[in-house]
Amino acid sequence: MSEQPEASFLTIVYTMATQAMIALGEIPNPMTRIARLDERQARWHLSSLRILAAKTQGNLDDAETAAIENALAEIEKVYADKLG
Repeated sequence: MSEQPEASFLTIVYTMATQAMIALGEIPNPMTRIARLDERQARWHLSSLRILAAKTQGNLDDAETAAIENALAEIEKVYADKLG
């Protein structure tokens, strides 16, 4: 059995970013092993990360700030490329 990662802000960001990339069809769904675009889920995850970034602004350390900014930039690029 694998260990669970430590609960942290970075774990939340990475988990949400991974879910967004699964919804964008960039990563196969671990349950089905199929990569499929789900626009509704992708939009929800992107919106959620934007809200998280806005609500935590000014309260994050440098690593946390960089992680959420980088995740948002990557997801926004893929979202724009796939969905306009």
